[in-house]
Amino acid sequence: MQSYLPFEIKYSPIQKIALISFEKCPDAIYHELQLQYVNGEPYGTGYRVIAYRNDDYVDIYDDKTLNFIRDEKFNVMGKGLNKHVQTEINNTSFSREDNKQTLAFEFTDVENRQIKVYIEEKSNKQTFPMNTLAPIGMSAVRPNCLPVFFMYNFDFIRQNQTVIACDISGKEILLDKFPIPMFGQPRLYTRYSNDCELIEFANTDCNVLKEVELDEKKVYRNEHVEYVFEEENALQSVIVHFARNDVQIHFTPSLDLNKDGSGEFTIQPSEEMGYLKGIFEIRTGKETRVLMEPKYGWISNPSNFFTKMILGKRSIFHKWSKQYKYESVIDWETKTITASWKNSNIEENS
Repeated sequence: MQSYLPFEIKYSPIQKIALISFEKCPDAIYHELQLQYVNGEPYGTGYRVIAYRNDDYVDIYDDKTLNFIRDEKFNVMGKGLNKHVQTEINNTSFSREDNKQTLAFEFTDVENRQIKVYIEEKSNKQTFPMNTLAPIGMSAVRPNCLPVFFMYNFDFIRQNQTVIACDISGKEILLDKFPIPMFGQPRLYTRYSNDCELIEFANTDCNVLKEVELDEKKVYRNEHVEYVFEEENALQSVIVHFARNDVQIHFTPSLDLNKDGSGEFTIQPSEEMGYLKGIFEIRTGKETRVLMEPKYGWISNPSNFFTKMILGKRSIFHKWSKQYKYESVIDWETKTITASWKNSNIEENS
């Protein structure tokens, strides 16, 4: 049996992420650095640094151990890409031992400036990390997907006893501080997760309507992603396989391109993470329209009072995805699909 995919889900092999913020005392070019540890196709294994510019674009630095993808898009980050280069990222460390986190890396930026980051916690006092959906797509001007980035055991670097040696061309980087203590411990606004799962939900890069062959169980498999159909053109669920867990996406009823209809979808990782929930609508005719909206946002599963306060329904973590809307038009004669995401967070903050 053959079927058409209404959209594509893309798997990302980013396994660790850290964000080092210095917005209150920004550099001449950058105000935040993001370190990623990547392990999987199509990149291979290595580190990437995303440098957030003061003009709202990003510069991307790929370690030379990674496979360099020249036409890669970064549209879920601010205004998008400024420069994407491959360079040596040295003296790297991204580990947690004895309840203490270490983050370290060095590289030369596009202005030939040496950037060094070294952060080492010395206190092993108990901390209480949280599980969260990262709001990485909140500031995207032209998003090409809904970036669903689950961060397990997400935490903030503690201030007390922490060794900090961060500079750009020898000038000290003054890291932002978190405004209130957490569990009686002052924190930096530097935050991290050593265990991440990232999918690109309904990626809009391809404008060709993809026809696929289903197996006897009405399943189409594409490496880490399985699309499960109820019948031809009626998508029931998608399963994305990660090392620690599967992320399951369910449509109730099935998202059927053959007839008008509406329903709900959920994006469900591990139970402790909570889930993302939204609505969809199908309008058929000579052309078929697919509308999707994460209307209910991310519903967290907090482990204590403090995380309940931070991740509740008034939080940015819950609300940012609710401002995303997807629309596609499928032309059955030309077998093309024209799709786009709209991010209303930009309008609200402008």
